[in-house]
Amino acid sequence: MLKSIRVLLLVLVLGGVSLHADTLKKTPEVLSLSAAIVDHFFLISEEQLRTITVEKGTWAPIDHATLTEILERNPNISRMVTGGSGVNVIKGFAHFNHRCAVIGKVGSDEKGEFFLRNMRRAGVDSYLQQGKLPTGQAICFITPDAERTFRSYLGASHSLTDMELKDEHFEGVSLFHVEGYQVVDPDLVLRSLKKAKEMGVMISLDLANVEIVRRNKEFLMQILPEYIDIVFCNETEAKELTGLPPKEACSNLASLCEIAVVTMSERGCWTQSGKSLFYSPAFAVNALDSTGAGDLFASGFLHGYLTHEPLQKCAWLGCLTASYVVKMLGAEIPDQIWDEIHQRIEEEDPFKTSLMSDKADQVFEEDPVDLKAG
Repeated sequence: MLKSIRVLLLVLVLGGVSLHADTLKKTPEVLSLSAAIVDHFFLISEEQLRTITVEKGTWAPIDHATLTEILERNPNISRMVTGGSGVNVIKGFAHFNHRCAVIGKVGSDEKGEFFLRNMRRAGVDSYLQQGKLPTGQAICFITPDAERTFRSYLGASHSLTDMELKDEHFEGVSLFHVEGYQVVDPDLVLRSLKKAKEMGVMISLDLANVEIVRRNKEFLMQILPEYIDIVFCNETEAKELTGLPPKEACSNLASLCEIAVVTMSERGCWTQSGKSLFYSPAFAVNALDSTGAGDLFASGFLHGYLTHEPLQKCAWLGCLTASYVVKMLGAEIPDQIWDEIHQRIEEEDPFKTSLMSDKADQVFEEDPVDLKAG
């Protein structure tokens, strides 16, 4: 009898430890509201792309029948990976050893199971509900210049209007990252932003795509000053929203948010906080695919910010991480490449290699760079 009691006590103690560890694991430092999308990548020529669209680098929705037709017509030439802009950011964060979770929806189908398996493999906790529609999927067309143009069947990934946002999702969270594609559902985005603010969580937003900005300008200008702490966009999105070139657009956006970052692909980026505006050069690489460049830039930048690095180091981390993802197809960086990234972060001093190099003057000959604060 005494032996049985001891065994029972041991089981209860071990069970308590296990439950506590599981609770800690499920308390994320970083949370994202993201589309849960399965991406299919196709390498195509400029001529083939022109039969699809004349505006390269754009996004547009498609229906499930169109998605199915494209995939059935090309069954053996695509590569399939888990995607969604916010998901890409979160997967990058997980490789920087942050506890992460994602809010979204998948379908009750094979693609949904594929997505959930990959999230577990990436070390990301999923607050993913199963929707009635099929799992969202995207067709990504990659041209030889590494530009990506894509068409998405949104499916379950954007059927989030009835999603319940609980306080427990935000408890203990340091950063809530919102992908711009979600602003097509302004009610959901507002609910999530209000919940994050109520819980004292910092908020970052990536504007995602020029078409998203074009269609939702008024809403974006409403939420930026009221809720957003850090905003990311590329120069095309910045021009669409502000009507200004990159440097001036960065300053304009920094007047609305605590920190603004405007990326310019291989030409680097502008960052401003308060009156401090600076330029950071990109890393010179041979790019294969631009998919995920902005997302992994955000992962690196925000990792630096959460670990209290100077903003110049944050921008360097963003540029470094983005320089690796553009060298491969899709937005997933293999584990062995992440080892190389971490080694470079440990060994290289970005301040010694000159974050704000004289390349800035070469890139902006008509607009000399002021490297001083203000």
